Amino acid sequence: MTIRNKTLSHAVALAMTALCSTGAFAATDLSGFWELKHDSKKVGKAELTAEGKRLAEANRPKVEDGMIMTYASRWCHPLGTPFIMGDSAPLDLIQSKRELAITAEVQSSARHIYLDGRSHPDMGAFDPTTNGHSIGRWDGNALVVDTVGFNDRGNPMVPGGGVRGEGTHLLERYELIENGARLKVTFTWTDPKIFVKPHTYSFTYYKAAPETYALEYFCDSSDPERAKTAEEPPQLSGKE
Repeated sequence: MTIRNKTLSHAVALAMTALCSTGAFAATDLSGFWELKHDSKKVGKAELTAEGKRLAEANRPKVEDGMIMTYASRWCHPLGTPFIMGDSAPLDLIQSKRELAITAEVQSSARHIYLDGRSHPDMGAFDPTTNGHSIGRWDGNALVVDTVGFNDRGNPMVPGGGVRGEGTHLLERYELIENGARLKVTFTWTDPKIFVKPHTYSFTYYKAAPETYALEYFCDSSDPERAKTAEEPPQLSGKE
């Protein structure tokens, strides 16, 4: 091999490495509809700080007082992450070289996980959202997603305990298992204000049938029937 060819081969190798590191050359396609089933959630109890316990209690629907929905659900506000990741309806994952988009049936904006090598924006100038700002990188066949920039709106409750807020950091790992029939996502939440130590759990999603399609979730906050079912406890007839 000539020196020129060696140089060319080295340049190609460097270019391929750059493509992989920025996510422009993805090793795995996660696209499709994915749904949770009865055995999907592996969630332990989070260790919370005193402030974490206070905030979790403040956001908990007071069922005993007749409040059976969160404020965001009642008024049809975007629910955000992590709520949409645990919804019973299938999630639609749409992947391109630039990003992985995750859309849910319930009311929420889509999650945009950028795979093009960008970094997080300056958090001092970023407007926090219910989904935060997510960037991803490939670790072999696994997608590692880093999310910051959350607010405390929507449904901020974290499975296992605690809530997300502006100081919360979420790290996720997406891995196809069972020959692509299932998608395992491991979530790790870090926030010294909320959690005594990082809180980790996993969900396993099943690949939905090829004919699965997106449905529309209609939420009308002015509907008097919605207000009634959202805010009034079940009434017993006295015969039960």
